[in-house]
Amino acid sequence: MSNNTPFITVFTPNYNRERVLHETIESILTQTYSNFEYIILDDGSTDNSWNIIQKYAKQDNRIRAYRNKKNLKIVKTRNRGFKLSSPNAKYFAIIDSDDVALSKRLDLQVRFLETHPEYGLVGSNKYLIDENSQIIGYRNYPSTNREIKKVIMRYNPIAQSCVLLRKEVIEKIGKYDEKWQVCQDYDYWLRVGRTWKLRNLDVPLIKYRVSKEQVKFKNISDSIKFTYKIQEKALKKYGYSDSLYNKIYRSLLKLSMIYPKIVNYIYWFRFSKLNF
Repeated sequence: MSNNTPFITVFTPNYNRERVLHETIESILTQTYSNFEYIILDDGSTDNSWNIIQKYAKQDNRIRAYRNKKNLKIVKTRNRGFKLSSPNAKYFAIIDSDDVALSKRLDLQVRFLETHPEYGLVGSNKYLIDENSQIIGYRNYPSTNREIKKVIMRYNPIAQSCVLLRKEVIEKIGKYDEKWQVCQDYDYWLRVGRTWKLRNLDVPLIKYRVSKEQVKFKNISDSIKFTYKIQEKALKKYGYSDSLYNKIYRSLLKLSMIYPKIVNYIYWFRFSKLNF
């Protein structure tokens, strides 16, 4: 690969993912694009994760391994990842420690951002895998900026583990808002979209792991509550436009916070486009 290729920070936050962490790490180390540093930040895991991370770091000098002295939770850990990124990096790639990148992910995304400077980030579609890494479905996202902006006030149309961000974007808008314990990525994409165009490549570039822990009732309830609040903030502070359909949708979200039994209906409505 040419020395002129942009340098990337790839970032993985990890907490207690010893069973699948190796799949994530190996999927990055075997990318067709090789000009990157790989920051893996362990958030005080109590399992064997840190030993696994250190083992890989000894084998590949692109890996920079860090560990929080105490468990900071996911948002603060993500923000620390921003701070640890090399000043030489032009782009910042995100992948969580239970997801798997396809081999051409970085290559295709860098090519897009290099030729489209008006875009602040690029995501992609994704495969869905179960706890045993078997493909169980597919998620198709709106791809063009116009399509993304059309739906972004209803739901989050960009998957966090798929994203490649310009470092210029991070330097301009700052870190994740730490008051959003869930859906912090949704708020971040809305902030990016105020100044830059948004894009999803119309191909799957990661395998996103679906586990039982992700669909606990409390998580769904929190996600809906924060989604509603983030949308209200985007309307008042970020200058996003509204529509009758969006108003109806937000009314359902607000109603679900008053009557929690509606939560399951909203959840399945949001994810009804999953192709199982």
